[in-house]
Amino acid sequence: MKLINQSRIDMPALPLYTTQTPPVRKLLLATVIGVAIGSPQGVTAQDAGTASVQAAQSGRFTLNVPAGDMASALNAVGEQTGVLLSFNAAQVANYRSSGLQGEFSVQQALTALLVGSPLRVITQSEGVFLIRTAEETAAKPVALPQLLVQSDSLNPDVKVLQGGELRDGLRSDLAESVSVLPSVRVDNTASSSLRQGDLKPAEFSIRGAAAYQNKIELDGASIDNLLDPATKESASNYTQVAGHSQGLFIDTDFLQRIEVVDVNASAADGGFSGGIVRAQTQAYNGRDSLTISHRRTQDSWTEFHIDPSQEGEFSDGAAQMPTGVPGQFQPNFKKSQTSISGTTRIGDVGIFAGISEKRSRVQQLQYVDIDLNHFFETGRIFCPSEERELETHSRYGVVRMDLLERDYDLNASLAYSDYSEDSFLINYRDSDFDSQHNGLNLSVNFAQDLGPRRMELNMRAGVTADQRDYEENILNQYGNTSIYDAGMVGGYGELQNNQRTLGSTLKFTQPLGQTITWQYGGEFNWIGYKQDRGNDFIFNRYQLDFTQPLPAPISPGSWSPTDQYLHRNVVYHAGELSFTNLNAALFSELTGEYGQFGWRAGLRAERDGWLGNTNFAPRLLLEYFLDEQRDYRISAGANRYYGKSFLSYRLREKERSMMTIRERSSPTADFVVVEPDQQWSYTDLNTPYDDEYSLGISGPLWAGKAGLQLVHRRGREQVRSSYDSSTGIYNFTNDGGSETNQIDLIWQSEPLNWRNTRWSLLTTASWMDKSTDSTYIDGSGGYLSSTDPDTEVIFEGNRINRSELPGSDLATPITANIDLITQAIGGRLYVRNSLTYTDGYEYLRGLGRDATSGLQQYEIEDQGSTLSWDVSLEYQLLKGDSSPYVRVDVANLTNSSNVIRSEAGVQLFAVGRQYWLELGYRF
Repeated sequence: MKLINQSRIDMPALPLYTTQTPPVRKLLLATVIGVAIGSPQGVTAQDAGTASVQAAQSGRFTLNVPAGDMASALNAVGEQTGVLLSFNAAQVANYRSSGLQGEFSVQQALTALLVGSPLRVITQSEGVFLIRTAEETAAKPVALPQLLVQSDSLNPDVKVLQGGELRDGLRSDLAESVSVLPSVRVDNTASSSLRQGDLKPAEFSIRGAAAYQNKIELDGASIDNLLDPATKESASNYTQVAGHSQGLFIDTDFLQRIEVVDVNASAADGGFSGGIVRAQTQAYNGRDSLTISHRRTQDSWTEFHIDPSQEGEFSDGAAQMPTGVPGQFQPNFKKSQTSISGTTRIGDVGIFAGISEKRSRVQQLQYVDIDLNHFFETGRIFCPSEERELETHSRYGVVRMDLLERDYDLNASLAYSDYSEDSFLINYRDSDFDSQHNGLNLSVNFAQDLGPRRMELNMRAGVTADQRDYEENILNQYGNTSIYDAGMVGGYGELQNNQRTLGSTLKFTQPLGQTITWQYGGEFNWIGYKQDRGNDFIFNRYQLDFTQPLPAPISPGSWSPTDQYLHRNVVYHAGELSFTNLNAALFSELTGEYGQFGWRAGLRAERDGWLGNTNFAPRLLLEYFLDEQRDYRISAGANRYYGKSFLSYRLREKERSMMTIRERSSPTADFVVVEPDQQWSYTDLNTPYDDEYSLGISGPLWAGKAGLQLVHRRGREQVRSSYDSSTGIYNFTNDGGSETNQIDLIWQSEPLNWRNTRWSLLTTASWMDKSTDSTYIDGSGGYLSSTDPDTEVIFEGNRINRSELPGSDLATPITANIDLITQAIGGRLYVRNSLTYTDGYEYLRGLGRDATSGLQQYEIEDQGSTLSWDVSLEYQLLKGDSSPYVRVDVANLTNSSNVIRSEAGVQLFAVGRQYWLELGYRF
């Protein structure tokens, strides 16, 4: 008998059913959690008539079937759906079901319950189903819609977000979808008023870890970017390409489910030190369908909140920065998204396919000039000019195929992502370029019961590419010429990072007696890395001949480029740098129960081929059930998670082999070849890891389910880049560390039917305290930015280790989310109210160096609380499955001025009230 925990916190909300809750346990849980959430009045249980109406509208039901004997499970499906089931009690008496929870059609639910038994489903007529043995149905094959059955135990540490309930009103990215969870912190600069034309998905942190230390899976295959995911676009990226932690930019409209593992992960999971996000593509659900939609917003539908000191620059659309990559200010923008998706069946194969394109047009200014008249009029010395329209495209396409009518599960998905963006370097003449981030992912999943043992196999292959293409491949820098007088001319040519992956995971689950289950298996991941420069990039530096009388300047402190000579010539040669890596892991885990106790103990052995490390990650979870029904539990866990390493560690050093440097000291001197600077030195590294300790309590509470969790994470051996000022050499070290404490609270109602409407409520709250020696959002820390050599700093007057500094981003101290979903008019009207609150937001402010000690000084700058109320309203115009619909999304309905962060007295605000309009048709 498998250990089944019925306290899993699933979203959307669980179905309404009558539960006899032990009063003492309920009182204990309510007291510990310390919240007072009441059940709405006038709520009635969903009866068979309501279920029949739901079936007629969608054919799918939100079910909760506890584990137990097969007859009880089948009866529960009948009661919760209103259909008629016919089965022989003697035939099913010898079989048990592991239960069912989630959204299913009746056919899918029955098929899932019967997995592992010789019983089959026969559809006799609409609303009537027969349960028969395989021998009885062999003579007459029956067409059954197929579902990949999730047979893992119900686990409250796995948060489940169903596709129809994902937050998707603004960016439609993974960060927005998982932002409702208390363990997640999103890079809130993605919602800044200044940059509303951006299309890139926001980065997000789980348990305070860097965004690139999450593990993101699509249909069982990792889509992590292991190249340079923390690198930002900048004017100094000669040998680096901007990356992103997500190898594919997923359109969440095409997902049916997201699972997030943020605590007490199984030994079967590795390659992360933050958390795991498992996204599952929609599947064929037994009927043909087609959906077409178009949504948009623009600057005239948006309210902007701008710091007074930046209002002039924002209206100009150009920063008072004379160089760099544009985009800091985007006052003029238009964004849209067009999607088409559908399902069908061809023979024995069920198919889902979807394709979408997001587009953004932003007006930007390429050149900035010094204009004294402009200064006297506005107080801003730099005057922008030459407006340009830049376009950004983000396309996503996916096809999923499921083999139907088999006694095993087989599905495959192919997904493609294509992101491209026009850009340029401010005040670099002829510097237009195009940046791209593309991904391709193939995943195949197979599962079959081999007697009492279940086998699950995933095979995967993928490609991720980050690329930038400049129109010019020669950059001339005139050292004694102002940038306003053509001091920088040209571009960086073509450069691409390419990642190819192959991998497989094999897992077996086998019962050992009545109370113990053994899970074991292994995985391997091969990674091929290639940096490809399409043409020679030549960097020329010119200067004046100071041994001769200087010519007349063309402006104060600036000389004409024609008066200078070539002083230094650097050639970054065209060609490839390639590497390969093989990571492997074995895992074994036992899950069992004894009386009121449950336990899970496992060990994961991982081989990091790139760093040459073999790491052992123990996993332990203990549970105590407070009642005989096992609805209430107290859990404690102790786990270690080893994170990811990046191929860029060694690339930084090997890039020097592609360089040729020549210098001369005067216009008449011969060039002398200079050995490439020993800029990067490779050092042996350990794989970063996190130790986690957790304590939690969960169970039914007030017509819903609740959980309270305390999680402590200690990050060690984190990789940082270090600079040795005495030798001028950079290298990577394991000097980084972090410590994060979180208290998470989650309460979710069952779906409640009241006055012909259906209500679901999800509330979460979290307190976080994080200390670290690095930041991740603004590029000033992480694994690719050099840190200050000082290991100590001064914080609020006290001398402390740098690693003890409070986290300055992705560490909002207190957050709370409330999502209220209402459905009415027979499901044709959908309203979602989402409130997000942060209290006492703090920002780490730098004060410069202390005159006495020479150490960097920091202090906390309080930003106060913020509140954002977002509303989504959708109305289906006609009854039935085929109908046009209209949807309006409103961000920050109250138009609050919410501070995101502050630095040097300048505050960054979240976007004000913004409207999105969507029109579509569902067939």
